[in-house]
Formats: sequence, C-alpha cells, structure tokens
Amino acid sequence: MTVPSGPPGLEALAASAAEFARGAGEILLGLFGKRVEVSYKDKNQSDPVSEADRASQAYLQERILARYPGHGVLGEEKPKDAEAARAEGAQAVPEHLWVLDPLDGTKNFLNGLAVWGCSVGVLRRGRPVAGAIFTPEPGMTAGTIYRAWAGGGAFRGDYPIQVAPEEKPTAKRISSLPGSYLTQFRPTGPLKASGLGEVRAPGSITYELALVARGGLHYALFGAPSIWDVAAGVLLVKEAGGLPLVRRPGADLWDPFEAFYPEEDSPKSLGLARKWRRSILVGNPSLGRFIAQNLRKVNRPRFWFRARG
Repeated sequence: MTVPSGPPGLEALAASAAEFARGAGEILLGLFGKRVEVSYKDKNQSDPVSEADRASQAYLQERILARYPGHGVLGEEKPKDAEAARAEGAQAVPEHLWVLDPLDGTKNFLNGLAVWGCSVGVLRRGRPVAGAIFTPEPGMTAGTIYRAWAGGGAFRGDYPIQVAPEEKPTAKRISSLPGSYLTQFRPTGPLKASGLGEVRAPGSITYELALVARGGLHYALFGAPSIWDVAAGVLLVKEAGGLPLVRRPGADLWDPFEAFYPEEDSPKSLGLARKWRRSILVGNPSLGRFIAQNLRKVNRPRFWFRARG
C-alpha cells in the first residue's frame, strides 16, 4: 500500500486501526489454547507477558510504522533490552501517537478463557481520534472487530452499536467492576440503596469497553487503567453514545473524558506518556453521572457488599 502523503482522515485511520487489529487478532487466535512462552514483569509473578503479547505488538508496530512513518507508537510491552527500552522512552511524542495493548487479558488468554482483546488507539495531540478493538467471539472463528472515529460513530463489524439505555443500575443488566473494587470505592446515598446491578469482573479492560459500547455490559468502572488499556475503548464508548468519565486526582469528582493530556501540557517523551493512570467510568450519560455522584474513594477495605451466589 502507498504511504499516505497528506494528513490522514479519521475514517481512514479507523479503517487502518481495524485492519491492523484484525491482523494481530489472527496471530493471537493462532496461539490461543497452545503452550506459549511466558515471563513476568514483577517478582510475585502476577503480571505475565507472553510470546503472544510480544508477537502481536511486533506485528502492530511494523505495520503502523510502514504505513505511517511520521507517527509514533506506544505499546504496553517495552523492549527486553534495557538500553533499547530507555531509548524508546526518550523518544518525543509526535502529533499522532498510536497506543497499543497487544493482548489485554493475558491471564485469561493463558488459561484458555476467551475473554481478551487487542486494542489499537490513535491519539492526535493527546486526544483519541480513531481506534479499533479485536475480541474473540463465540461461534465466530475469525473474532470481531470494533472501530470508531471521532464524530463518525462506533461499529461492530459494519453495524452501528449503542450503549445500553437504562439510567439506573438494574439486576436485569450485567455490569463490570474491578476485582479490587472493595478496597477502592464505596457507594453512598441512592446508589447504596439501589445496588450496583449484577456485577462481574471479566478480567480484560479492552474486552469490557467493547461490551459497554455495544450494550452488552450496562457500565464498567476501572480503578487505575493504563493509557494502552483504554486508548481505543474510551472513544468507542463515546461514539456509541456513552459518556466516559475520569476521576480527578485526590477528589470524589468526575469529569467528562476529552483527552489523556491537554495539548498545551503534553508529555515530552513516550516514557512520560506511558505513566498516565486514572480511574475511568463508562456507560450511558445519565447512568454514568448517577454513579459518579454517589461513589466515594476509600483508602482501606470496606466490606459493605454482601457476596451473591
């Protein structure tokens, strides 16, 4: 394919993101259910990275830079070589930055649970403008592609998608909270009285964002995701009629998500951009505001929530 000579259109960027995510998804499906090499990022061996993660990211980086040589790429997986990792982190942040989670839900993937995804997001000066997510899909050997671009809507394959409409949590709908929710947040007022609905912890932020966008999950709360977890998904939810909310540091206040960093205060390097982590809440606008207004951050476990069978 010819390298674009001018600024790429957003729909074209989304189409490229979908193409690349599809290719990475095919690599992942080819390794799913097989024995793969695994290493760990931490001493407790709780944060695995597999050859599937690295193969997916290598493919994505190669394809993106071949088509868009003036763009930057920030992937979850750092180079194994320490010197190469430092050099990558020192790179300047360009106008267009592709943010990649090559395999979100690695533990699920390694244990044969088909709840994982590949996220390809495109930022322009810190603001998500295009993106795509690949997920495995029951009954579909090739998986599913979700895509969106700013102002263009959100799609699952070729079909438009929309967030679920109910304005309050309900036991009729499934929602997602992090497994560590009880140590981070507590509901108050009407939210404590009404309950949080039927809650699950699927284990893949990318997968959950796609489900919220298509209305499969009512809402989702993420305690401290990284930029690669949500770069494509927040745009997907927004373009599906949802409202991503981001928590202000040190306050029980939530603001509509617009950008990962303001244009006038953008990070000077990929290493600094990598450090972004904020709590995010996604769902339809009325539901999101209701939950945000009645949710408090806590610094110790509060076991108010009675386990359900």
